Amino acid sequence: MTAHAHVLPSPIERFDLQSQIVLQGDPAARATLSAREGFEFPDLAGSRQSIAWLLQNELSVRVAVEGADPGTGGVGVEQAVAAVMARLGRTRCVADHYQPSEDPDDYRNADDQVGALDFTCHLPDPAPLRQHYAELREAATPLERQQRSHRLLLAYVEHLRSAPDRPVRGHHATWSRPWTADHAVMQSMAVMDTILPELFPFDGWDQDED
Repeated sequence: MTAHAHVLPSPIERFDLQSQIVLQGDPAARATLSAREGFEFPDLAGSRQSIAWLLQNELSVRVAVEGADPGTGGVGVEQAVAAVMARLGRTRCVADHYQPSEDPDDYRNADDQVGALDFTCHLPDPAPLRQHYAELREAATPLERQQRSHRLLLAYVEHLRSAPDRPVRGHHATWSRPWTADHAVMQSMAVMDTILPELFPFDGWDQDED
């Protein structure tokens, strides 16, 4: 056992370690968290692969592109998804504050209760891409759709590579201590509810238009 064994992390410490595992696959964070929780925390590589697969499917139904187009510097759906995952790996999320619930029904015992966790993730502002996406949705012919799809993908990849970060505040309810490794994974992946709308904003824009 390490020096951290059996010293349970606080909700803030747990969030910070979980985020490093979710976003960067950090082996040191995983070893520390596993020792302190008393169970082996998964590396979540499969979860990240599932996200990439889902994003590839979601993007494929939106653009009229098959493979990479040499005319756009080799940018296709796969390259765009790779850029999303690369930016995800550079993302940093840090807990700001944890407030335990004041409702006695939210307590299983003195060390195990529901509370509200506030956190900040540093992510690019997707707003500059919205006009490209709007133009794609308004394409009137297959040729226009293809051309605008390529323009969107090219802008999207460049945006993910170089757009500056800005703070995005997040908030969710969380147990102060996960019950099992499976519960810990479910709890740790909740940060994606804040991150993905910023890195893959198209779902939200579709809902705004519909």
